[in-house]
Amino acid sequence: MASSDSRHAGDAESAIRSELRALLGDDSGVELRPMFGTLAALVDGHVFAVALDDVIGVKLDPGARAELETLPGSEVLTMGSRRMTAYRSLPAGMPSAERHVWLTRARDHVATLHS
Repeated sequence: MASSDSRHAGDAESAIRSELRALLGDDSGVELRPMFGTLAALVDGHVFAVALDDVIGVKLDPGARAELETLPGSEVLTMGSRRMTAYRSLPAGMPSAERHVWLTRARDHVATLHS
């Protein structure tokens, strides 16, 4: 049974990585690279989004994070045993266009932190 669960977890992770690539693949200034055992999206060398397990997590400013927190299904991202409180997951079932808006907000936020 465990091997079946592992296979499905890998399938979900592959699907979410593919989704992140599809959402950001054409965005200027965005680099996608393996990092932390997953796929990370970077702007100017700094992570603003990750595809982790079966979710996409975004790093947002406090106001945007609070806004995303109100959407059902958005959670604080956890990597291993560490809660990444600056990151929230995009809810499953959120339309691609809306996901792209949140990814753009995350990219713009992280870009301003390091400019």
